[in-house]
Amino acid sequence: MSYGRTVPREEPDEPPFPWQGAPGYSGFDPDRFPPHAPMPGAPPYPAGTEPERGPVANRTPGAPSVPAVLPRCLVAAGLWVLVALVLAVVTGVVSWPLRAAALALPFVITTAVLVVPARRGARPGMLVLVAFAIFWVLHAVAVALLG
Repeated sequence: MSYGRTVPREEPDEPPFPWQGAPGYSGFDPDRFPPHAPMPGAPPYPAGTEPERGPVANRTPGAPSVPAVLPRCLVAAGLWVLVALVLAVVTGVVSWPLRAAALALPFVITTAVLVVPARRGARPGMLVLVAFAIFWVLHAVAVALLG
């Protein structure tokens, strides 16, 4: 029972290749479209233009000196010392001289380690994140050893 007119199916001129219909097959005909042809309607690229150099490429060689980056390193490490000090006051520390040593030693080591990323151009926020990881690991070890 057919409601419409049936149209006879046309047979292709050439038999299909065995890989047609396989996963990854595309009907791209390399004879019709040469490789690397520009997209239809796309403007041609201008010949011989170089892109402008980015700000990273224009940097002068040589990293900033240690005294130039030391204040940022001190502030980044000092922020976590302040947080640890507040936590020590809230939790009620028994021995303040040992806790002071457990705060001072990680502070000095963290500040020294932060000089390397600061000289490579790390932003202040990144320094605070790096200081977080270094300071709290060293502080945990110092508190475990000193009490």
